[in-house]
Amino acid sequence: MTITKTSSFILLATTCFLLFGCGTAHVKTDIQADNMHAYKNVLIEDVRVYSSEESAKTNAPLQEKLKDWELYSRQQLQSHVNSSKYTLVENLDEANGSTLLIDLDINVKYGNRALRWAVGFGAGKGGVDSTITVKDAETGVVKYKAQADSDLSMGGAGGDIGNVLKENISKLLKQYSENQI
Repeated sequence: MTITKTSSFILLATTCFLLFGCGTAHVKTDIQADNMHAYKNVLIEDVRVYSSEESAKTNAPLQEKLKDWELYSRQQLQSHVNSSKYTLVENLDEANGSTLLIDLDINVKYGNRALRWAVGFGAGKGGVDSTITVKDAETGVVKYKAQADSDLSMGGAGGDIGNVLKENISKLLKQYSENQI
């Protein structure tokens, strides 16, 4: 049997799609202030990574992954602030000038890996929903808020929700960078 270049390409493309899965983040900005340039400092108030799934509450390996992803998310946010015009502060007492408070909230829906692997077509779908909220430290007024959602519906051995989370955070922070005025 002779395999043509087209057949080989189709086989390779299908294999890559099945191995790497889906997970493109869709980011939506809800609130955008026009005076973000007036702030000097950023305080990262809270970074939360959790799963609202009942099965995740008793799954020790997943709870450990959630802790690791929370550390990763905090580090990404800190790196983002350090590469911006803002000064990252540990508390409001060390802030010199106006300060923004940032919260990052990430809900991981692990889904069912076996269903994603065996059935596909959206069965057992997992995903990551994240929200970044930026407030004025003095008034509490929300200056920026955006949400990103990513789906994991297939992939090799059911896909990798960790990679979906990393792409989600990356796109959310990129959107925040692009909207700072």
